[in-house]
Amino acid sequence: MTQESIFISHATPEDNGFVRWLGARLELAGFSVWHDLGRLKGGDYFWDKIEGAIRNESFRFLAVVSKVAVGKPGVKDEWALAQTIEKTVPGFVIPLRLDDYDFSLLPIGIHRKNVIDFANGWHKGLVTLLDTLTEANAPKVSAPDPRSVRHWLAEMKEGAILRIESKESLDSTWLSVVSLPPIETARILGTEREIKLTDLNRRIPWFEHEDRIVGFAKAGDLVSNMSKSVMLKAANGVDSATFIESGSTLGDKPVSAWEARKRVANLVRQAWELTMEAKGLGVHEQSGGRKVFYVTPELTKARGEKVAFLDVDGRKRRKGLNGRSERKKANWCYAVGMVPQFDEPWRIELRSTIVFTDDDGKPLDTPARAHRLRMSFCRSWWNDRWRGFLRAFLALVASGDSEIKLPVGSGREVIVSATPIMFSSPVGLSDLVPAIDDDPIEEPDDDLGEVDDFDDEEVPA
Repeated sequence: MTQESIFISHATPEDNGFVRWLGARLELAGFSVWHDLGRLKGGDYFWDKIEGAIRNESFRFLAVVSKVAVGKPGVKDEWALAQTIEKTVPGFVIPLRLDDYDFSLLPIGIHRKNVIDFANGWHKGLVTLLDTLTEANAPKVSAPDPRSVRHWLAEMKEGAILRIESKESLDSTWLSVVSLPPIETARILGTEREIKLTDLNRRIPWFEHEDRIVGFAKAGDLVSNMSKSVMLKAANGVDSATFIESGSTLGDKPVSAWEARKRVANLVRQAWELTMEAKGLGVHEQSGGRKVFYVTPELTKARGEKVAFLDVDGRKRRKGLNGRSERKKANWCYAVGMVPQFDEPWRIELRSTIVFTDDDGKPLDTPARAHRLRMSFCRSWWNDRWRGFLRAFLALVASGDSEIKLPVGSGREVIVSATPIMFSSPVGLSDLVPAIDDDPIEEPDDDLGEVDDFDDEEVPA
């Protein structure tokens, strides 16, 4: 039997991904690669087959060194055999460092070898390895041919997420804007143009455009609410849908459809912020001036008290929207920012985050610490967990209703759906089992918050 193969010794399954990558590229270069990912079948006596491959088939032995590999008994056995062969075949063992494992801790037979470093970049290591194999006159069994690595692709499909030809429903963070009041205006009288903010005119959304005050409230209410800062007279109005789609003339100059959408978005943002404040949510201004609203313990009756909501699968669940980590000595609150958009579909796009507060309920005034906390608390949270937070938040601010009503004055309201928009994809993915945030969070290290702070629970039917 000819010794033509490049044997790859590695930790299974931890380093399988690297071996798939490396094996495919070595075979593309024309080398024959021996690996255990697909060579060992049911019923094989593993060691006999591996020992035979190392002794009788292998030109070089690649020892993939990682923090996991050094503790594997099977890997140690392979290295010991390869070091024995090394005594009669100089250069037989080629160590590849995959992570920052301290090479001084390796057996002397591996330690004294020149290591090829993959820890600082797989492609960099590959270049050095190919040079090493070329200098050793490693036999090539074929010309480079992409077809030669098809079996690697088949192996990589094991456990992979694949496209399937079936429809799939996709949840979103968008809320439909169900209805808007008409746009109304009031003309500014006189030469005084400085519009001072007062407690009265802060109660409704509005903006200034040329010689007009514009809002969703009736023109008469605009006049009365602005009376302490400027004199006004009721003027023309326009249907909101027409304004968004075509623009209009609010003063002497026409307003383009693009500017109209921006103006309406501004009014809706104001209405949202006023409503969240009125509902008792805390407000935190992020860098750039964007506001997010967080769920205070007062709003949920107590810190850590869970909120009931209907999940995407139709089940009733309960989830905490605030809590405390004693480990980090930090209070956390789920928070939401928003961006209105008036292209199709009309919507509010919600942005989730976590706000950390002191014991008085005020957001931490040290941005760097808040950032570090957020990175450690949230790094193990996937879409299902964030979805649970969002749906619980919407149930809270909608008081269990199907719509969120944003008062804008004169008994008028902007109405927003309390259920995120669902989309339908013509194709799906093979992991269609819904991920439901049911189980306690597994904590990989001490940087995460308390388990009980974050898990949600299903409400019995």
